[in-house]
Amino acid sequence: MGQPVDQASHSQEIQFPNGNQARLVAPPTSAQPTDVFNALEIPRPEAIIIISGGASGLGDKFRSRLSQLFSRGVARVALELDALIIDGGTQSGVMAMMGQGVADRGHKTPLLGVVPAGQVVLPDGTGQGKTPLEPNHSHFVLVDSDKWGGETKTMYDIPAALAQNIPVVTVLVNGGSLAKQEILRSVREGWPVIVIQNSGRLADEIARLWQRKQRQGKGLNKILDWMPWREKRVDPTMAEIIDEGHLHFFRLDGSVAELQQLLRNQLRQLKTSSTLEDAWKRFAVYDQNAINLEKFYLRLRKWILGLGVIATTLAVLYSFLEPFENPIVVQTNFYLRFLVIAAPILVSILSAGSVKFARGVGWILLRSSAEAIKREIYRYRTRAEIYSQKQTNTVETRESKLARKVKLISQSLMKSEVNQSSLKPYTGIGLPPPPAVAEGDDGFSDLNPEQYLTWRLEHQYQWFQGRVVHLDQQSKRLHWWIFILGGIGTFLAAIGLEIWIAVTVAIAGALTALLELRQTETTLTIYNQAAADLESVRLWWYALPDKQKAEPRNFEKLVENTEDVLQSEHAGWVQEMRDALAELYRSNGKDSSQ
Repeated sequence: MGQPVDQASHSQEIQFPNGNQARLVAPPTSAQPTDVFNALEIPRPEAIIIISGGASGLGDKFRSRLSQLFSRGVARVALELDALIIDGGTQSGVMAMMGQGVADRGHKTPLLGVVPAGQVVLPDGTGQGKTPLEPNHSHFVLVDSDKWGGETKTMYDIPAALAQNIPVVTVLVNGGSLAKQEILRSVREGWPVIVIQNSGRLADEIARLWQRKQRQGKGLNKILDWMPWREKRVDPTMAEIIDEGHLHFFRLDGSVAELQQLLRNQLRQLKTSSTLEDAWKRFAVYDQNAINLEKFYLRLRKWILGLGVIATTLAVLYSFLEPFENPIVVQTNFYLRFLVIAAPILVSILSAGSVKFARGVGWILLRSSAEAIKREIYRYRTRAEIYSQKQTNTVETRESKLARKVKLISQSLMKSEVNQSSLKPYTGIGLPPPPAVAEGDDGFSDLNPEQYLTWRLEHQYQWFQGRVVHLDQQSKRLHWWIFILGGIGTFLAAIGLEIWIAVTVAIAGALTALLELRQTETTLTIYNQAAADLESVRLWWYALPDKQKAEPRNFEKLVENTEDVLQSEHAGWVQEMRDALAELYRSNGKDSSQ
């Protein structure tokens, strides 16, 4: 056999002693990743799995377990989803296990090994190194490097060039310093990393640091973290991996079925994310516009209330100063007269503007539509109700059902007065920030019961609890001010300054109107009830035996009950707010006619 060709546009066949053949490319350093991939003549894959790490220090028992996971887990899912597998390509550790796993499935999955040319020997005995290539790989790229790690850039440049429309996931087993750099590259590319926990070295270090981060600042750990003997320093690479990586952990003793499901969830993410991403973007647009419109509307109403108080104060001051004949007072009253006339006019203009351009029901409708889309997203991600497998067919898939639901919600919104104004596009990057999405939730993966409880039920429960505390404090504060103003009015009457009572009454009236506008007490009741209902759902789930928790019908019931609680809460809040605003506008109409 001749030497490998030196052009990325060409490849050659190599044959191993066991009879297997593979296609090999030895590209120049200037070759583009797409040219290298095209030279390999691999059919365009539907997904990519990168295998990183090694098997150093593992006993025969653990090696046997890993072989099962690679054969029945990784290789089987790769075959099922038409995925390309990429690894280091040598006859050692997890690369040998991966090769055997693909061989166990009939060599039907393309397996690409990326190796440094200066470290490996070809099947015919040629080559600059001593490490043999793994004979079950179907393709190889020989990188122009004589050092281990020199192949990493090419190994990741190829999937990066293909990843625009193809999901990529990295599986880490064991691993050392070279694997750390590979995982860092995956993190920076935004690819999820599945860490095989208890496989040793780097994998276990990542798992340990991630767990420490999860419990950091909680309870006893908040004190222990200050102890001098606690490990405080983490190198920058590990810190970036822990802080920014989309990490998923699988225990070495976990079932093969669990690993299969985890891989499927990640690899199918991009295929479903076009629809799911559109849904999140639509939610983000409605959510952000609802927030902005609510702030603008409340700010405008506060100005109206504040100017009302100012108008009353100016009128009282004018009446109070009118009897005085001092030239300075007379001149002051002359200017006050214009302010007394201008203030009510300005209030009338702002009131008319609030009705025309910032009608409060607009942000309520936007908020209602955003929450409706969010409910559909979580039903979709849990495969519950209409998105369950038994209700999905080739005619209408999960994705088409989600797209149809989002379309119906948007059409209903656009038939309202919201379509009379433009909606600002969402300018954020990725998912909407918390509290719209729970911290740690990638927003796209299918959810198991524990994840749904944490990222949906618990997240909403904590949000309701926080809002209840805030609204309670706000209500008490405003009520105390109203009581104090009543006392001040009584004091003014006692000292003969009855004319100024109108000002205290105006301020108290503005605060009362603010309470009614926000429906503080009604909202408190609704949020407390929703929190109590969610707590009941959670207690019901935890009371189930483990065997019943594993039943799909109970998981679906958990989702259905939770989403029903949230839908009922929101429907009640929307109706109360609409009634309050309708009453406000009726009052404004009467005031205007008067």
